[in-house]
Amino acid sequence: MSESKRETPPLFDDAQETVEAIHRGIVDAVVVMKGADGPQIIMLQGADEPYRVLVERMSEGALTFGPDGVVLYVNGRLCELTGYPAERLVHRDIATLFEGEAPTLAPNVSLEASLLRNDNTSLPVSVWAGPVSIGDTSATLVTLTDLSVHRRAEQIAAAERFARSVLEQSTNAILVLAPDGRITHASWMAAELAQQPPVGHTFSEAFPLEAESGAQAGTLAHFSAESLDTLLASKPFHGVEVRLQGENAAKRTFLLSAGPLLDDARASVGSIVTLTDMTERKRAEEQLTMLVAELNHRVKNILAIVQSVAAQTVRSSGSLDVFTHAFSGRLRALAIAHDILTQTRWTGIALKELLTAVLAPHLSAEQERVTLEGPAILLSARAAVPLSMALHELTTNAIKYGALSVRGGRIDISWTLTGGEDQSAELSWRERGGPKVEPGTSSGFGTVLIDRAITYDLDGTTKIDFDPSGVRCTLAFPLRDQASSPVNAPRSAID
Repeated sequence: MSESKRETPPLFDDAQETVEAIHRGIVDAVVVMKGADGPQIIMLQGADEPYRVLVERMSEGALTFGPDGVVLYVNGRLCELTGYPAERLVHRDIATLFEGEAPTLAPNVSLEASLLRNDNTSLPVSVWAGPVSIGDTSATLVTLTDLSVHRRAEQIAAAERFARSVLEQSTNAILVLAPDGRITHASWMAAELAQQPPVGHTFSEAFPLEAESGAQAGTLAHFSAESLDTLLASKPFHGVEVRLQGENAAKRTFLLSAGPLLDDARASVGSIVTLTDMTERKRAEEQLTMLVAELNHRVKNILAIVQSVAAQTVRSSGSLDVFTHAFSGRLRALAIAHDILTQTRWTGIALKELLTAVLAPHLSAEQERVTLEGPAILLSARAAVPLSMALHELTTNAIKYGALSVRGGRIDISWTLTGGEDQSAELSWRERGGPKVEPGTSSGFGTVLIDRAITYDLDGTTKIDFDPSGVRCTLAFPLRDQASSPVNAPRSAID
């Protein structure tokens, strides 16, 4: 110790007296040992403010303890950090100031510890210690820096990184709104939809809604832009269908939802708004509705066909056995067409595939009694059922009375395409090698069904010639693209 511009005070034997002298302003300087660099003298008098005033104004807590670990001095900031008055800290063992084991203090080394507080909590602090010489007495100066603010800042930064990661990875448009309705954070999808950086704008500025009719849209239709922003920032709601203006959102439907954003005290500090693209789901729902309606229509048509075929078969059957056989065959023809259409998801069927399926139950592979020849033709779903039933009638007649009723009989089936853009198909059915067709053969219900199926359902024409060498039949019909149209019942079904 030394004193400038006054008598040198007597050397203090006790470090506590030296600390008290610092408080009273008696001592002018403190010599702080700095190892190899030599002593550093901190002036207490002659500076702008006395040392004791500087220590008291430090933002860090400070204390001095002696070789026995007993605290000799604490500043006011340390009292604030612990919540204890100075007299409760001085003369205590320094180890009792910390939670758990006391930190092992090494000169000029910073480490972290937990400082005990008066309210039974602990405070994270950074502890630094350095040697101090007071005359012949060795002591240690300790500074304690509050880390709670830094920890809180780290937690906030970590939360910010987490939130940013969620926003960057999300495939939905996610927005964070401040209480005044302005956007503070936005996911990349939200920025894509807005076509501009949305942060700093209100929701209505960044995402103007498109006027839309309907019950869902009506829930937001009566809100102005300002009131909508206030609603999103203050009131939770979920799943309102909206459409947005702008090229990126054209013809797309979104579900708009909003919910409160709460802090640690569960107080509202804004809201989270999401825009979920439901365009595909909406399209799927509409398609499902259409398919159900079409299925209902098809079922009604099938029932009408069955009813008509049953009634007409009864009229043309002489006995129950004849009716059963004829009616069962016609139902099989109807089922074959529907099986194939189901496999192709009602997109249509190749003419050759339909012919093979209709003839297969009556022929074996070894006989090769039927030839099929013609270009590839895709029939619409609408054409499959009536054509299947017409072909079934021709096949049944050939098995009972024609070329397939004897071993040597054959059937040649060929087809061609005619016309330009409005193409038509012409199918030729020629039987040979069968029993001689007797003159005056009259047409029965099968012939009537063929004529009505082609004429009324396919807008085509039929020509059946009962030639003595074998039946000849020509079916001509346009190939309209009706694959997406529902299958209609033959008009014979309602005659």
